[in-house]
Amino acid sequence: MNKNIVLIGFMGSGKTSVGKRLSMNLKREFIDMDDFIEKREGMTVTEIFEKKGEAAFREMERELCQRFALPKGKIIATGGGVIKSKENVENLKKGGVIIYLSSTPKKIAYNLRYDTTRPLLAGDNKEEKIARLMAEREGLYKSCADITIDVSELNLEGTLKEIYKALDL
Repeated sequence: MNKNIVLIGFMGSGKTSVGKRLSMNLKREFIDMDDFIEKREGMTVTEIFEKKGEAAFREMERELCQRFALPKGKIIATGGGVIKSKENVENLKKGGVIIYLSSTPKKIAYNLRYDTTRPLLAGDNKEEKIARLMAEREGLYKSCADITIDVSELNLEGTLKEIYKALDL
């Protein structure tokens, strides 16, 4: 399969961890879109949001999605909000199969309990903010996905097994 494997899902759903392991196991290049943007810009996503604004960050995401419109056999972990743009989704679909790593607000909050780098979750009531944002995005994630895997009760190995089964690898 020369298509890209594109992982979408809410922040903290495991896209980066799963992507890194898929990359190792399948011997394919791994790209974490947020990391890529951070390295290119020389600042964190939080700093980009603070200094340049969310719109500038979304434009950077859009440019990357255009680059990934060609199938090159990459493993791509997207940012949690990449699906908010129809153009992003269309480009990612052109070159790849989109896998939605679905989870629960409780599991996401647990995964992000020590993470202070998420600008959209700053402050108190992390689980409440997660639930609200997830409710806004859930329909988009589902409608964009070629494959949906509920990872809320799975560890990394279980998630990988489900992906291999779904992709017939």
